[in-house]
Amino acid sequence: MKQTVVMLAVALTMGIVLSAIGSQVLNAQQAPPTAPKGQTVKTVASLEIGTQIPELQGRYLRARMRTLEPGGYGPLHSHKELPVILYVVRGTLTVCLPDGKCEDIREGQAVAEGKDVTHWATNKGTTPLTYLAVEIGKEP
Repeated sequence: MKQTVVMLAVALTMGIVLSAIGSQVLNAQQAPPTAPKGQTVKTVASLEIGTQIPELQGRYLRARMRTLEPGGYGPLHSHKELPVILYVVRGTLTVCLPDGKCEDIREGQAVAEGKDVTHWATNKGTTPLTYLAVEIGKEP
């Protein structure tokens, strides 16, 4: 009986330790990337909007096609001075917050990202991902 109690105590202790280790592994966050990988950007149109709307002097409305190769990603960035509307043309864009929470934006879906958004994006798929980004920024 004493040997059974000792075995149960050892098994329980090992279960708790393994559970704690497994929980840490599952909750481990990948560090956000600081440089792009497998990303191409092509500006398809740009308009100086300060000439159209004086309050937006020095700003450009631009449309860019962005492609992420499988496993590619864009670096962690903020939209504080770069509001954007994204439209996924092909594939699924996975957008991740610094705290590790991720959301998928699928083909045919669009999202708006304003000044409170800081994130990074990746292509977890097996084919190239293409999306259109329409932005207001300081560069043409």
